[in-house]
Amino acid sequence: MPKTQINLEGWQDYRGNMAGSLLYVETSHQSEMPVRDQLNENEKGFLYEPNYETSTYGLMSCYNVKAINTIVKSKSRYILFGTRYEGLSDSEMRNKYLIMGYMRIDKIKDVRTRHVQRYMANPEMEEPECMQMEHNWAVYGPMRFVSLDDSFVVTDEILKEWGYKGHASRQLKTVFSKEHLEKILAYLDSKQDMIDEYIATVDEYKEALAEE
Repeated sequence: MPKTQINLEGWQDYRGNMAGSLLYVETSHQSEMPVRDQLNENEKGFLYEPNYETSTYGLMSCYNVKAINTIVKSKSRYILFGTRYEGLSDSEMRNKYLIMGYMRIDKIKDVRTRHVQRYMANPEMEEPECMQMEHNWAVYGPMRFVSLDDSFVVTDEILKEWGYKGHASRQLKTVFSKEHLEKILAYLDSKQDMIDEYIATVDEYKEALAEE
């Protein structure tokens, strides 16, 4: 369950295909959990996506809007969140490409106006990417995130065996077919859901930023 229930008025029901689009997440170096980079450690911004707290991506910011627009346009039902782990743990997962969570898209909403208005009211902000775009889709739906050691490891060998091009890197834009998506989902569903721990960790980061 999300920590914060948002108002779903104006959101459209989404009927996607049984496919899973891989989306790279910049993750923190200061946590054992592969949580989003709330502290701008990777110099990609103070990230609020994926927003575990509200079960959304794209509502709190228009970060990565092109990728989300592409996922919505292609009708993938699932987003698979992947990262190259460089956190605090000395686990064997270090430096491996992991899928640590997923989101099933149930609803979508064009929130371009929301982000543009926020920018116009705070001109000291960096101009949002969506200013130059026709649409800025936000997505909503149940999320599940697992611990570091329970994450699904993506390797070049698996990609080749499953018939996908590319290497296990941040540039990987794979859309997994139903057969392979179901294998990944079944694996993650067999592990304990740790999203409350993800939320607790980023809440600590937000408190630290507020104190600064």
